[in-house]
Amino acid sequence: MEKSKVTKNPQFEVEIRCHFDSADEAYQTIPFLRSCLSHEMVWSSSIYGPTFFKAGKLLRKSKTTIDGETKYYLGWKGGDTGTFANIREEIDEVITEGIKDSAILDKLGAQKTSLNRKEISGELKRLGHDRLMSFRGNDLFGYYNPLDISLKLLMCRSLKWPILLEIEKTAKTSEETLIKEADLRDFCDRFNLHDRLVKEEPPTLLYETRFH
Repeated sequence: MEKSKVTKNPQFEVEIRCHFDSADEAYQTIPFLRSCLSHEMVWSSSIYGPTFFKAGKLLRKSKTTIDGETKYYLGWKGGDTGTFANIREEIDEVITEGIKDSAILDKLGAQKTSLNRKEISGELKRLGHDRLMSFRGNDLFGYYNPLDISLKLLMCRSLKWPILLEIEKTAKTSEETLIKEADLRDFCDRFNLHDRLVKEEPPTLLYETRFH
């Protein structure tokens, strides 16, 4: 099969997350949430590169299964530039059948950027980016068109807060991220979420649980 080819232009994720004691509590807090979480995903993720991670960046390999279809990804996130929300440059590459001209491997300085999926872990290790930790969980996710937001109810027992709701928008430029961040602040105000906000992203929460 043909290997996936990726764009060289990253996008920016703009997101906030909130903790809940149960899924029902989340549904009661945000009335439309239950109806828009129409998909379920089982996932596992491995974080690579301790130096990157401690510098606030993220290099990961992940596996997702949705409706019986399994895919593999290589992901990169730059440092968080947000104040209220988490704002990161983000690149996600599908590596299920391998990767061609990987923007992430190119960013890491790899001599070869077209690899089979099974070769990628070895290449990351060769570049000095060993696996740091792994975790897994289940998500319910969907999209709420009236507010142009993606929503994901993340359930992972390995984290300090095992039930998190991630509310995300996507921006194409750094200037646009500020508009999206303001939208998420308005969302937080509307549903009185400020006391539930969790600034740390799931890999950071995992690290704090495992190593602190």
